[in-house]
Amino acid sequence: MFTLRADPWMPEYGMGFDVRFDEPPAVVEPFIETKDWSTPRSVPAYALEPVHFVDGVRRIDLRVLADIDGRRVPGLFGTYAAGSALCDARAQFEDGLIGRTLVLGGGEDVGAVEIRVGKDGFRFECVPTPGTEPDDPLLRLQDLMRAAESNTAARLAAGDGRLILVDGPLAFYHETKGPIVGVIKRFGRVYLEPEQGQLIPKLAPAQRTPLFAIGGGSDRRRRHAWYSRLTHVHAPWHDHAGVVRCEVRGSMPLDEVVTLADRVTGLLPRFTGRAQDPRTPQNLVPIAGLESWLRHRAGDTRLIRRALLNWIATEAAA
Repeated sequence: MFTLRADPWMPEYGMGFDVRFDEPPAVVEPFIETKDWSTPRSVPAYALEPVHFVDGVRRIDLRVLADIDGRRVPGLFGTYAAGSALCDARAQFEDGLIGRTLVLGGGEDVGAVEIRVGKDGFRFECVPTPGTEPDDPLLRLQDLMRAAESNTAARLAAGDGRLILVDGPLAFYHETKGPIVGVIKRFGRVYLEPEQGQLIPKLAPAQRTPLFAIGGGSDRRRRHAWYSRLTHVHAPWHDHAGVVRCEVRGSMPLDEVVTLADRVTGLLPRFTGRAQDPRTPQNLVPIAGLESWLRHRAGDTRLIRRALLNWIATEAAA
């Protein structure tokens, strides 16, 4: 039998289901909560509560090729930002950190670059990366954004104790006053065997799979994870659309994880992405709004690019 199903994400964002089958298998324990993977786990009704959504954005303002004493290495001028959206009856954006960097490959460091865009000054701190492949500077920029997200989540978790949902894989593994949950909207790899994975398409909104563990018992990055469905998705979309993977640190007591998994699973459908979002339905509404706010605060990349080109031309003439 041959079937085709479409992915709801717009093509320029890749696919929500983007599994790489050539990756080495992860260490997964599927039976930490129960051995019964035959039916979804429905959660009780939870009242709407204040919750922080944390996310970051990054962009390339200008790619460059640096010639340093006859050695050529790739680089880029990039901007990254991280912040949070507090949803408590209404959304409130906060903690908007903006970073600007000149990333150079080959471990090169030429110091900061300062430019002016109209009346505003911009300073790009030089950050070296050891690799010399063309994409190594972009990977370093991604790491800087992830670090900014983690720092934002850690700062919030040390404060009011509210629930914190971070867009993307968990990158903070220390015990905190408030729980931090990573919400991953893209299927990037297969974690479950077919016997357990066949439960995912059966999930209804506000239902989840049993918990499973990712990483060995002595692994500092061990996580407890589960899949939750946000909304019904009908044909022509594939049956994993509308599902997210959630994860928390593996050192959290199991009974607390079970309660938290139910709480998050019951809460997420209230924030399902809108139809006009290019990554619907997994891109949650507060995350989409936060991304737009951060991009606005990062400034107009066209003006910044023009100023960078003028600076390079001036340096070349000198």
